[in-house]
Amino acid sequence: MKYAKIFTDNRIRNATLIGLLICMSIAWLFDSDYWYNIAVLMVSVSFLLHGVNDYIVRKNKTQGTVIILLSVLFTLYNLLRIFFF
Repeated sequence: MKYAKIFTDNRIRNATLIGLLICMSIAWLFDSDYWYNIAVLMVSVSFLLHGVNDYIVRKNKTQGTVIILLSVLFTLYNLLRIFFF
């Protein structure tokens, strides 16, 4: 199967929203910073997947490249915030 058939915008959105709901529910239930950090990193991965989807499937190279670059910077910022601040 091709990437375009497997990873659609709706599937990416639904999978990440379900994962985000689960992580945030666990974080709220246990009042755990660990799970909140996982939820933030899940949002970063979602942005990255949307950027890759724009780049590969929609053939929108400029927008896909910008989204990938910004999501990588967002991920690096959050990793620095989690581990060093």
